Amino acid sequence: NIIIAPAIIASSSTMISSPSIAISSKEAEMSYDSYASSYDQLDGGSVADSLGIEEARFKLLNMAKGKVLEIGVGTGLNLSKYKFASSVDATDGVTALTLLDISEGMMSEAKAKLVELKIPSFVEINFVKADATNDLSRIFGNDGYFDTVVDTFSLCVMGNAGAKDCLAQMRDVVKKDTGRILLIENTRSSNSFLGTYQDLTAGVAAKIGGKGCISNQDVTSFLKITKGLQILSEEEFAAGVFRSFVCKRV
Repeated sequence: NIIIAPAIIASSSTMISSPSIAISSKEAEMSYDSYASSYDQLDGGSVADSLGIEEARFKLLNMAKGKVLEIGVGTGLNLSKYKFASSVDATDGVTALTLLDISEGMMSEAKAKLVELKIPSFVEINFVKADATNDLSRIFGNDGYFDTVVDTFSLCVMGNAGAKDCLAQMRDVVKKDTGRILLIENTRSSNSFLGTYQDLTAGVAAKIGGKGCISNQDVTSFLKITKGLQILSEEEFAAGVFRSFVCKRV
């Protein structure tokens, strides 16, 4: 979820004082059901491309291998970026894809995109409606079912507490050591001016046009305090308003 705010690009959950602004799971479901048909116009296209987001998606998602879980699949903006394996037993790409979201409306849009893609017939694809802040280990266990877990721009909607819970859930369902968690998230800018601007406008932006997503989460610190997770790499875009992360379970 990418928000355009005056003068900068914003979105994410609050670093200073607004975790209470986070919308509930039911509110998120209803909100994104209503946005589904127009979501790509808001969060894809030329704006995302100019910020380097599309390039970041391609770069990160090409790292996905084996059995993949994508959190907050939304309308499927990532689907065309995956590299699928050359055979069912190959290790050169995705062999199975589980696509999870809390919104049926968003997943319906993603299903429509799948029809247009040339995905090998051996790749098993499943859609799951669930809350990523507490349902992952209940559904998939906590012994590392997936080779790769992906999330792009979903943590901001969950609030600080929900984002931390979701990261712990991701850790539980990815394979230890060999598995990877691949993230692109809205974050508080490394530029002091932009960061302060985000702090001042996060709540307003979320309410006016942000679909519940606030602009200044400190995702790096969330990852560092999640027991059993290690950051392997971190890259920032647009002065740190967005960041990509590669992590593993240790």
